[in-house]
Amino acid sequence: MTDTNMTETHLEMRWLPVTAPDGRTRMEAVWVEVGQPTAAHSHAA
Repeated sequence: MTDTNMTETHLEMRWLPVTAPDGRTRMEAVWVEVGQPTAAHSHAA
Protein backbone atom coordinates (compact mmCIF):
# COMPACT_ATOMS: atom_id res chain seq x y z
CA MET A 1 0.00 0.00 0.00
CA THR A 2 1.46 3.32 -1.03
CA ASP A 3 1.10 6.58 0.83
CA THR A 4 -1.05 9.19 -0.87
CA ASN A 5 -1.50 12.86 -0.05
CA MET A 6 -3.87 11.86 2.76
CA THR A 7 -1.54 12.52 5.67
CA GLU A 8 -2.49 10.39 8.65
CA THR A 9 -6.19 10.48 7.81
CA HIS A 10 -7.96 7.34 8.92
CA LEU A 11 -11.52 6.85 7.77
CA GLU A 12 -14.13 4.40 8.92
CA MET A 13 -17.58 3.68 7.54
CA ARG A 14 -20.56 4.17 9.80
CA TRP A 15 -24.17 3.36 9.08
CA LEU A 16 -26.70 6.02 10.01
CA PRO A 17 -30.48 5.66 9.96
CA VAL A 18 -32.03 8.15 7.56
CA THR A 19 -35.77 8.78 7.36
CA ALA A 20 -36.97 9.10 3.78
CA PRO A 21 -39.72 11.54 2.75
CA ASP A 22 -42.21 8.65 2.64
CA GLY A 23 -41.58 7.96 6.31
CA ARG A 24 -39.54 4.81 5.84
CA THR A 25 -36.17 4.46 7.51
CA ARG A 26 -33.17 3.36 5.52
CA MET A 27 -29.52 2.97 6.41
CA GLU A 28 -26.99 5.22 4.75
CA ALA A 29 -23.25 4.67 4.86
CA VAL A 30 -21.01 7.64 5.55
CA TRP A 31 -17.25 7.89 5.85
CA VAL A 32 -16.00 9.72 8.91
CA GLU A 33 -12.54 10.48 10.20
CA VAL A 34 -11.64 8.34 13.18
CA GLY A 35 -11.97 10.43 16.32
CA GLN A 36 -14.49 12.82 14.79
CA PRO A 37 -18.09 12.91 15.99
CA THR A 38 -20.56 11.40 13.56
CA ALA A 39 -22.62 14.03 11.76
CA ALA A 40 -25.42 12.85 9.51
CA HIS A 41 -25.36 16.01 7.43
CA SER A 42 -22.11 17.89 7.85
CA HIS A 43 -21.60 21.03 5.81
CA ALA A 44 -18.22 22.65 5.44
CA ALA A 45 -18.20 26.19 6.79
